[in-house]
Amino acid sequence: MTRKVKLAVIDGDLKVNIKKYPISDSGNHILVKKGGEGHFMPTFDNDSFLEFPRKFLFFVIGWEKVYFAKKLAKSCVNFKTGKLEGPSPEFVKEMGTKVMLDRLNKQKQETGWQIWLILAVSIITLLHVMGVIA
Repeated sequence: MTRKVKLAVIDGDLKVNIKKYPISDSGNHILVKKGGEGHFMPTFDNDSFLEFPRKFLFFVIGWEKVYFAKKLAKSCVNFKTGKLEGPSPEFVKEMGTKVMLDRLNKQKQETGWQIWLILAVSIITLLHVMGVIA
């Protein structure tokens, strides 16, 4: 049975998503998403969590560890040193190029009403010059 820990993932717009995720076999990574484009396995240590009280009615019945990490970061927040790592620069470059290529392929070629008006006037003029229209 794999052990699970609570991880609070902080998005770019400062919204927090808290879920339980399994720990890797080596015991130093939290397996959020393994492999692929959204590869996200932050490392954690003994200074990467905060303990929140578990309450039943008004009584504290225990403490629950919650780890914190920014989305796609290499490691969790270290609360002892205050160190917070973001995603690796290689990952940011790779995702940036993918977004740019997607936007490049999806350029819309819109034909405005002005172009259609010019085309219609040109065809009517051509037909008048050829003598088809009087």
